[in-house]
Amino acid sequence: MIQNLIVPLRLEVGVIKKRTYYLNLNGFRNWNFQLSNQLKKLFKISVTSQIRALVPCTKPVEITFVIYYPSNRAFDLDNIGSVVCKFTNDALVELGVLIDDNYNFVKKVTYVFGGVDKLNPRVDVKIEEIE
Repeated sequence: MIQNLIVPLRLEVGVIKKRTYYLNLNGFRNWNFQLSNQLKKLFKISVTSQIRALVPCTKPVEITFVIYYPSNRAFDLDNIGSVVCKFTNDALVELGVLIDDNYNFVKKVTYVFGGVDKLNPRVDVKIEEIE
């Protein structure tokens, strides 16, 4: 069974400042713990309704992250993919879609460049159960 999820690349955080945070490793490594935790919670809230619509996976899965970037500027796929992967997998486990996000259940993770989408930068997540 293949299931899909759409993840926004930008997170608006109005509690600290009216500021946009981009999900990428450069920002993640510089955020303090409180900000990182707040962004992770905000991320989970932004995808909860989509995740609740998914069917729980009982078998191991392969997850593909298709990244649609907001500009033509070159970037590292794993710079964005790693943080989106971490936040997404944690939300999938917390909301009961995945049993766990360790290597026994998530057998393969792939990052793919999907193109440029200036109006809707996002990551399309494809979750596929495998035997």
